[in-house]
Amino acid sequence: MSADKSPEVKWWEAKQGMTPFLKKQQLEKKANKHAARKQAQAEKDAEEQKLNPGKNPAKKTQHKKPEFTIQKKERNLKSENSIFNPERVPEDAKLLLENYNALLASNMRLNSKQRALLPEQIRRLSHSLTDERGSRRLGYMNSPESLTAYIHYFLRWNLVRLVKLFSNLPDDFLSLEDGSVCLDIGSGPLTAVTSLFLARPELRTKKLTFYCLDISQSALAAGEDIFLSTAAALKCEPWKIVRVKGEFGTEIKEKASLVFSANVFNEAVDDFKMPPDYLAKKFTQKMLSYTKEDARIILIEPGTPKASRFVSLMRDALLRKDFIPVSPCTHCAECPMDGKRNGKWCNFAFSTEDAPCELKQLSKKADLPKERAVLSFVAVKKSADRSEEDTDCSEDSEISFRIASDEIRLPGNRHGYYACSGRGLLLVETKEKLFSGEAFTVPQKKLTGTTDAKSGALIVRI
Repeated sequence: MSADKSPEVKWWEAKQGMTPFLKKQQLEKKANKHAARKQAQAEKDAEEQKLNPGKNPAKKTQHKKPEFTIQKKERNLKSENSIFNPERVPEDAKLLLENYNALLASNMRLNSKQRALLPEQIRRLSHSLTDERGSRRLGYMNSPESLTAYIHYFLRWNLVRLVKLFSNLPDDFLSLEDGSVCLDIGSGPLTAVTSLFLARPELRTKKLTFYCLDISQSALAAGEDIFLSTAAALKCEPWKIVRVKGEFGTEIKEKASLVFSANVFNEAVDDFKMPPDYLAKKFTQKMLSYTKEDARIILIEPGTPKASRFVSLMRDALLRKDFIPVSPCTHCAECPMDGKRNGKWCNFAFSTEDAPCELKQLSKKADLPKERAVLSFVAVKKSADRSEEDTDCSEDSEISFRIASDEIRLPGNRHGYYACSGRGLLLVETKEKLFSGEAFTVPQKKLTGTTDAKSGALIVRI
C-alpha cells in the first residue's frame, strides 16, 4: 500500500471507532503476520529438504481428516424439530453474544462505582418486576438506574432466549421481502428486533422497516444504539428503525407484515382489573388494527402460569380471527395446557449451560442464578382455510405432539413427559431421554387408551 493513499474505512468500522490511521496499522499488522508465517514455513521446508533430500516439501501430502470414533448414542425416537436446537443458532451470533458485554460498554459506559452497584440495582429491578410489581412505576425504564440494570441483565438474558427461539422458528414464517414493514409492540430497548437480526442471517440483507413502539423514549433510544452497534459488529447494514413513543394502540403510518410482542402482556394484565379473557379479545382487536391481511404474529411471555394462561387466551382469540398456530402447537385444536386452575400450563425451558459465562457470573453476583431459561409463546399466521392445516385433529394414522414439561420419573426406569397434541394432553412414557420443546410424530396405535390418574392425560407408550 502506497504511503500517500489512505485506506478506505467501512461504515461499520467507523461505528466501532476505526480511523484511516488505525486501519492502516491493522492492515500492516496483518501483512507482517502473513510474511512471518511464510518465512517460518520456508525455513521449515528448507530444514526438511536437508533431512530428506529426495523429498519435495512444496508437494504436500493430502490426508483425510480422522473420523470421530466416539459417537453419541442414537435415539430410537427421532425429533422432527425442536424449539431450542442450539445448532440452528448462527455461529457469529453465538460469538457476539458471548462477548456482548464489550458491545454494551461502548454504548453505555459505566465507571467503577456504577459497576459495583450494578448487581444490587439488578436485584431491586427483578423484585419490582416479580414479587413487588404492584409498587412498580409504569415508566420504570425512564429511570437511568433501572434502564442500566435492565440492559445489562434482562436484555441479555432475553437475547439468549429469543435468539435461540427465532433461530428455530419455521423459515417460511419469518420470510420477508424487501420493503416489508414490521412492528415491535412494547419494544423497550429493541430486544426482539436485535434478537431477530442475530438469529436470521438471511434477513440481515433485506431492506426492512421496524416500527418500535414503547412508552419509554429512553429505552427506545438506548435500544437503537445497541441495535446499530450489533449490526456494525456483524458488518451488516442495519434495518430502518422508526421509534414511536406511546402506549399499545398508538397509531403507526404503515400496516405491518410481521408483529412481535415480547414480555408485554404479563405486565399489562397486572395493570388492569378486567377479566383476562376480555383483555385477550380487546388486545387481539388492537393488534389486528396494525396488520396487513396476510400478517404473521408472535407473542412471547415469561413461562409463568398466569402469563401462559394469557398466551392461551390470545391464541384462542386469534384462531377465531382465522389465524392458525405455526409454533409451538402441532394442531389447531383447543389448547390442552391453557393454565386453568389446577391444570397444566404451556411453557418451554432449556438449560443455560451454553449461556455467556460473564452473564452467568453477573447473575450470581445479583443473587439471581439461572440454570434454565423458560418462556411461553405462540406464533400464528393468517389462513383462509384452517381445516386443511388441522390434519392432526382428524382420525389419522399418526399423532403429532410437542414435549412441554421436564422429565417425570416413572417405575421401571422409564421417563414420563407431558406433551401437547390435537388429541389433548398426553403423558409420553418412554425409556428415551426427551427434551422440552421437541416435536415428534408416532403411530396412533401408541396411544394406550388409558389415562393418567393424576392429570387425566392420554398415555402414549413408546
